[in-house]
Amino acid sequence: MRTPVAILLCLGAAACGGAPEEKKAEEAPALLPAGTWTVGSAITTLRSLDKTPPAIKAAVGDKDSLDVCVPKATPEPPPAMFAGTGYTCVYKSAYIKEGMLNATIDCRRPEIEGAIMMSVQGSYTATGFTGTADTTAYLPGAGDFAMSRKLTATVKPGACTPPPPKGDDDEDQPSAVNKSGG
Repeated sequence: MRTPVAILLCLGAAACGGAPEEKKAEEAPALLPAGTWTVGSAITTLRSLDKTPPAIKAAVGDKDSLDVCVPKATPEPPPAMFAGTGYTCVYKSAYIKEGMLNATIDCRRPEIEGAIMMSVQGSYTATGFTGTADTTAYLPGAGDFAMSRKLTATVKPGACTPPPPKGDDDEDQPSAVNKSGG
């Protein structure tokens, strides 16, 4: 007879919610929302992979900020959103939906010969995202490096107009706006 009474008491306590009401987690949209995204990044680790100075001119603690236009909800926003200022990138793989960010991007920088691979993991909501970008560069010459960055972003929802593609009359028009001053 004790067991049924104990079960009823436990069920009653759960139904009454003995603890204060918990804040429900913000539900993620199916696709990354459209709008102007302000993306910040900070380098958390940077190390040489070949015992020479890294080819990239950066240091732990360096920060970057840029604005990226995402004209419509999408599973593949411009890769510059995750790469940062100064990179030209293409997706190798991407799973960006239902709140999850998981992408691999192949990037280039004008001053570095060779591929710079980035792996991005994180999560997003209707108002922003957080995550990490892990970078590995095995280059034809010296300067191989590994780098990790913490990413945070907020979105100003609504229509935005992406800049014209490079190669048009506005060749020096950036695909993202660098707000770090350099």
